Amino acid sequence: MSYLILNGMHKDDNLIQELEKIVSEEFQIQNIKGESIVLHKQDIKPCLGCFKCWVQTPGVCIIDDYAREVAKKMIQADNLVYITPINYGGYSSELKKALDRSICLIMPFFRIYENEIHHETRYDSYPNLIVIGTLEESDPVQEEIFTSLVKRNVLNLFNPKHNSQVIYHSDEESTIKKKVENALSIVGDNNV
Repeated sequence: MSYLILNGMHKDDNLIQELEKIVSEEFQIQNIKGESIVLHKQDIKPCLGCFKCWVQTPGVCIIDDYAREVAKKMIQADNLVYITPINYGGYSSELKKALDRSICLIMPFFRIYENEIHHETRYDSYPNLIVIGTLEESDPVQEEIFTSLVKRNVLNLFNPKHNSQVIYHSDEESTIKKKVENALSIVGDNNV
């Protein structure tokens, strides 16, 4: 059992740094090993949208930077965690850039799933997905968009289990810990 945290913070985001620490500690309590990647500290260029990772170099992006390693670690993890500030209901630009570059983890072919057209799987198993977003204050519209985005991503990325949680900058420490525990409640054997 393993985990990978993709930290989508921008520089000097104390709440995201604290959340990364709390999540890592919770995994350690469960004796689950893994790592965190602070994305803004890595050389990750934007996706070109060329689709060569599908047709020319299947499963590998043609851009030779750290995003190749991120995609590899994403598919190898049992539990994938995104921690991000919520921007207009979506992920931070740092996280979005890395996720765009992980399109190589699915196939260019399509299938019908739940009466919708979705890509086919490239791999036999995919990690659970836990997404923790932060907001300065309660914003029901952004929260609804964020929750919907996570659910739509799960449909396209074949995550067997998923959970999302919104944490406010004003939340007390005990509330933050409880929300993180709730987000991680899905952790377990998903690929058996």
